[in-house]
Amino acid sequence: MSKIAIMLQFNGNWDNYGRFRDFEVDAIVVDENASYSILISTIAEQLSIDTSEKIIKNKYMVNDNCPPMEIRNDMGVRVYMETKKDNKNLGSYPLCISVRDFNMELAIANDNTSAATGLYALVKTRKRTAVVVGSMVIPKYCDPKTVYTPKDIQTDMLSEYGKTADECFLYAFVTLCTSISGWQHYRPVVVVDGTFLKSAYRGIMLTTSTMDAAGTIFPLAYVVVDSEKDASWKWFFEQFKQAYGERPSMCVVSDKNESILKATSIVYSGMPHYSCIWHIWTNIRSKFKKGHLQLHELYFVAARSYTLDEFNERMSKIEEVDPRVKSYLYDIGYHRWSRVHATVNRTWTMASNIAESLNAVTKDARELPIFDLLEYMRTLLERWTNEKLLKMKGTFTFLGSKFNKELENNRTLSQKLRVRASTDHIHTMLDGVKRYIVCLKNKKCSCGQFQLEELPCVHALAALRHRNETYENYCSPYYTRESLLRTYEIPVNHLHDESKWNVPQHILDEVVNLPMGDKRQPGRPQKEKYKTYDEIKLKKYKVSCENCGGEGHNKRCCKNMPKKK
Repeated sequence: MSKIAIMLQFNGNWDNYGRFRDFEVDAIVVDENASYSILISTIAEQLSIDTSEKIIKNKYMVNDNCPPMEIRNDMGVRVYMETKKDNKNLGSYPLCISVRDFNMELAIANDNTSAATGLYALVKTRKRTAVVVGSMVIPKYCDPKTVYTPKDIQTDMLSEYGKTADECFLYAFVTLCTSISGWQHYRPVVVVDGTFLKSAYRGIMLTTSTMDAAGTIFPLAYVVVDSEKDASWKWFFEQFKQAYGERPSMCVVSDKNESILKATSIVYSGMPHYSCIWHIWTNIRSKFKKGHLQLHELYFVAARSYTLDEFNERMSKIEEVDPRVKSYLYDIGYHRWSRVHATVNRTWTMASNIAESLNAVTKDARELPIFDLLEYMRTLLERWTNEKLLKMKGTFTFLGSKFNKELENNRTLSQKLRVRASTDHIHTMLDGVKRYIVCLKNKKCSCGQFQLEELPCVHALAALRHRNETYENYCSPYYTRESLLRTYEIPVNHLHDESKWNVPQHILDEVVNLPMGDKRQPGRPQKEKYKTYDEIKLKKYKVSCENCGGEGHNKRCCKNMPKKK
């Protein structure tokens, strides 16, 4: 793969004639097949620019009669690289780098609340100054024939900055102190999703959640934005990083939304992004029309496989049913949906079920106005926290309820295994004709389940029973009752009446207009989603025959032999 040297012109400004003046010079070398995110990160590293606080804009001049072209995405990088191939001199087609602040103000809504018990709300407002709007409008008028209307200004502001030209409400980010304080006591596997609002102003509510030590939903933050696009997701992850920071082995699980992938690659560079296995299956079901019954079982077993041998065996069977499905899964990337190929331990979080469950709970509340919706979310988390605290006080097991149940099932199955000790820490398990090797020192088993779930598997429990040793030292600390207690040690308290809030004066003086509502469509508003053919075809119940016990018919039209009583 060939390299291309690119000159960088920075710390300059554009004049009224579309020319870059008073700049400094530097240079970088990138691959000719580099993506947009790689180009931005390389420029930021060379020029020491913090991309969490700055926006980098790249433009270049093709000729003197054409306004500067801006690189916005991967296609823009490809066009630039093809243009650069014709003349690979360092000085040809230099990139003009403009760096801008996000122009945000941090406002802590409800100053009356404290870091221990109150609401920690991050609501950020982006200022639309004449300089910002003017710097975007001036290059458009380099060509006298250009027709540039106020509607075009508004559209460009939304696409480039994620904001409108007026002072309309746009974004709101809310997280509670209970979630922030408990962030260190559960596995950093973050599940994100978006769902539609049904109020007069529409919009989208983005949610992020994870799983606590009891195996239940633990919401982290909820956000109201105008739509699911690159700017809103990027803003959301910036606020999330400011509130929660970054942890080792952190990853994001979501549906295959390209905006989420772009935002995480910019805000959390290097952090793995995984796809929900159920969303991938729905895509397979819609793209490929044969062998669904066989593919369903094989795909989910392959996704949850603990060893490469099991995975390869399932993939071979998938190829026998439909080779196109294997190619499709390969193009997605095995590491995005397979447990055994994941670079970060996802344990049980293979799908975005917890985010979808949270969307189902807020189904009716999403018809409320935005302020009432945010208050409903706070009271919902307050109720959930209180219920979990009461349940936790009545739990006396070492592990949380979900993981304790899983351990008890493994313990029951381990009774039939025969154990043969090789050393103090290495044991061989005999399960009929199968043989498994357990290393208690490294917390590994040849079945793969011990190290991937971080919970003693059937074979590890048999080895522990042989040594008369308890399992407590071989479980992940994220599954323990102690971790659950620390997660909810700060409760969600009641919110005082609005008349008693101590709101800063600069927040009271701020003028925020109502968001722009879409024109209401004629007819009754739709509340249910449009169902696919497969969902309509799928029956909620199955007819069974009382005579033979078969399905799909009843005893009146049964032609089979009666079942034995």
